[in-house]
Amino acid sequence: MSTLPIVYEASGHCPICEAPATFSAVYSHYRDHLLCSRCRSIPRERALALVLSRAFPNWRQSRIHESSPGDRGISPKLRQECAKYVPTQFFPRDELGAIIGGVRNENLERQTFPDGVFDLVISLDVMEHVGDPDKAMREIARTLAPGGAYVFTAPTYEGKSRSERRARYLPDGTAEHLAEPEYHGNPISDDGALVTFHYGYDLPELIHQWSGLDVEVVRFHDHHHGLIGTMTEVYACTKRR
Repeated sequence: MSTLPIVYEASGHCPICEAPATFSAVYSHYRDHLLCSRCRSIPRERALALVLSRAFPNWRQSRIHESSPGDRGISPKLRQECAKYVPTQFFPRDELGAIIGGVRNENLERQTFPDGVFDLVISLDVMEHVGDPDKAMREIARTLAPGGAYVFTAPTYEGKSRSERRARYLPDGTAEHLAEPEYHGNPISDDGALVTFHYGYDLPELIHQWSGLDVEVVRFHDHHHGLIGTMTEVYACTKRR
């Protein structure tokens, strides 16, 4: 248990637990630190769960692909409650499509799935680490059935009108840094995940240009569900029927 003083605490209802809970934080960067007392989820996980329950209430019967699932929050809920759930991670040194440690090895930019096999594709803070998000978005759109949707979170920077590339991967797999290197947590590597983009408010139009998907952006300021602070956006990108 942390001995740091609590900077925020409120009672509410967790959309992952689907039960009353207390939300508290010992740091003011709520996006990574405002925890549910029951499942220890953080705001972006609860935000995505709330969008699923409102916009896709039949998600439990859907064919779902989640890229880079974590071990808490929405990922265990999807795994436990959706019979047609397919988790993937990317292991660059291994064969694409192979099952490694119980998950399928997939590169979002070069997927081995057939066309139109998923109703929902989900990712939490993955797209800011992708080398070529245009390729990834086209591949995601290809694997979605008509009427399907890609629902995801990615940090969106307030006041940034145009997205900024911060790094790119070279053909030999090394990274070229275009700004100060930044790394986030990585569920499969202690080295972390390199940030390749800081996304701005042009991201919805970029998604449409890349993939043809129509985009709805849901931004929360919702104390009842523990969804406050910066970068609460959830993107719901739908493939036309």
